[in-house]
Amino acid sequence: MSRRIVIWLVVAAVVGSATALASVAYWIPAFIYRPQYLSVHEPDRWGLSGAREVSFPSGADRLFGWWAPPRSRASPVVLIVHGRSSNVSTRASIASSLVKDGFGVLLFDYRGYGRSSGRPSEAGLTADALAAYDWLRRQGVAARDVIVLGQSLGNAPAAQLSASRPIAALVLVSPFTSLPEAIDDDLGWTAFRTLPWPRNRFDVASSVAVISVPVLFIVSRQDGLVPYENSLRLARRTHNVRWLETDDLRHDGLLAGVARSGRLSIGLRYLVKGSRRPCNKP
Repeated sequence: MSRRIVIWLVVAAVVGSATALASVAYWIPAFIYRPQYLSVHEPDRWGLSGAREVSFPSGADRLFGWWAPPRSRASPVVLIVHGRSSNVSTRASIASSLVKDGFGVLLFDYRGYGRSSGRPSEAGLTADALAAYDWLRRQGVAARDVIVLGQSLGNAPAAQLSASRPIAALVLVSPFTSLPEAIDDDLGWTAFRTLPWPRNRFDVASSVAVISVPVLFIVSRQDGLVPYENSLRLARRTHNVRWLETDDLRHDGLLAGVARSGRLSIGLRYLVKGSRRPCNKP
């Protein structure tokens, strides 16, 4: 092979790699959203007794979810902002554990997930979380009683909601700073965070930096998807943060595991202990 051909092959490889990296922000949505349709939509069919199906608008779309009212008006309500995959049915056991422990729960599907109309997007997920919160308030739930719980990709819309609406507390499961930084920490380099990445950043760090209410991080060293070091980096940028750590649960089973063991309910009660819970005022 001649020297000229070798040079051209090297140049082509470099240009190709640079182009692929530069365009990552545009093709990565195909790997982010994993919605599934929900055909059996009665919550009791999924083991969530005492709940009913509800629906509410989010822009031009209509969202569906499950609402289990609290046992008393003084009980906190957990708004679950779930991760990137499936639909509310895969979080039914989590909601059931919280309901049995006395919490109210609103569990909803983003646009394009479950029975909700539309197509998911970064801005859409945040708009949907805000719509769910606003629905809760219309039901008479006080802001001081709302605990927002974000799971995995849901950390970003949960944090953005909490930065713009008054709440009692925020819980982040498998917390990360942003999608580019989390990928870089996982790979051990800094290429992605320096690339032009205008969309689908899912920036959690900028939102938690302005939140004053108690924040609980639920993390696992065996997470397998979100690097532990990235969660630590986010903790350093967060005010008033608590830490619930486990070493034996993977990413997809982390929230269900801590709910099943009762550690989630204990952590939530610790966050809002006392008769007068704090409430941030963005």
